Amino acid sequence: MKLDRTVKKILVFAFACGAFMPVLATNLVSETIIDPAPNSEQHPLERDVSASLKNFDSNVETKNLVTSLAFPKALATVIDKVNATTHILIVTRDGELVILDNSGGVSRFSLALDHLYTEGQGGVLDILIPSQFPASRTVLLSYSKGSKDANRLAVVKGELSFSSGITNIQPVFEVVQTKDTPVHYGGKLLQLEGTDLSQEQGFLVTTGDGFDYREQAQVVSSHLGKVLGFTLSGEPLMNPSFPESPYIFTLGHRNPQGLVVGAQGQIFLHEHGPDGGDEINLLQKGANYGWPVVTLGKDYSGARISPFSTYPDMTDPIVDWTPSIAPSSMIYYSHEQYPMLTDTLLVTSLKAKALYALNKAQNKYVSTKIFDALEIRLRDIEVDDKGNLLLLTDGENAKVVKISPKQN
Repeated sequence: MKLDRTVKKILVFAFACGAFMPVLATNLVSETIIDPAPNSEQHPLERDVSASLKNFDSNVETKNLVTSLAFPKALATVIDKVNATTHILIVTRDGELVILDNSGGVSRFSLALDHLYTEGQGGVLDILIPSQFPASRTVLLSYSKGSKDANRLAVVKGELSFSSGITNIQPVFEVVQTKDTPVHYGGKLLQLEGTDLSQEQGFLVTTGDGFDYREQAQVVSSHLGKVLGFTLSGEPLMNPSFPESPYIFTLGHRNPQGLVVGAQGQIFLHEHGPDGGDEINLLQKGANYGWPVVTLGKDYSGARISPFSTYPDMTDPIVDWTPSIAPSSMIYYSHEQYPMLTDTLLVTSLKAKALYALNKAQNKYVSTKIFDALEIRLRDIEVDDKGNLLLLTDGENAKVVKISPKQN
């Protein structure tokens, strides 16, 4: 099988480089090692961009919509197209749901999440409002669950009401493995509607490698370092690529964050590299995205993680950010408010404290920094009913900022 050949190569790599735990290098299979590719960017970022993108930040104005948010993690909107209104929903690390209505009223509710673990990068991680809302009031939340010694990613569902928050919370799915690190959870949720893989109640969730467990990203029986597929009832998606581990949609991820569907049904994912090697991938069911066998980044200590920047049977990113920008979230913009952004991926960043626009030009994706006026870490992004951008900042005193065209 193709998978068996890939695993053999990975084990050879593990033995040669010491990147994996020793137990995984036992029963090593002898095989020729491919010479590493040159350590260069596979998808360089083009700097020649249109004037409209270059001047984006000088042609917009900002307005604070809600402030005093304590460590928010995710942003979502409920848009009523008939009445041209937007409800903005924010979930915070420590289990609070904040709802901003169209008139500016703010309501706050506690989320009754079983064994919520909030250390490090943990806490409530994402909220997803399925397209069936409000005909069905079911929404999804992801969060870290457990304790310092044993924690994992969990997905739950509940019933959303603007007047009472999210109630009747029930479990949907949990990562099989527990870990003792409070980092690299992933947790970004996506509804598969609009993709070639659409099926009733089909969803994806990203999972990180747990930082100290990076070799697990290449282990098919592990849920760490993967994108996982599931239904609202907690079952795996139909026709899994790995019948022995049916929840796995893709593998070989480090700390995947942004996850969106494009206009033609493409699924885009971005993830954090180590020191360098942040990337965007175009997801294909069953594909292996390489971590930690392939990376364009280095360890935080400066040590080399892998000699390979590309590898057979592993899929290269469509964009690489080196140095790192720490991408945090992403949307696919398709509104008329900003014509220059139509059919563009918009990516927020933590380390770079900026908003990036990515679009395809001459068969490659171009990344352009378009907005950094807030000079603060950006956690998430959404749009309102008019197509204005909504930015969620990061930290203990965060806010939601609306970006709209400057009025002359």
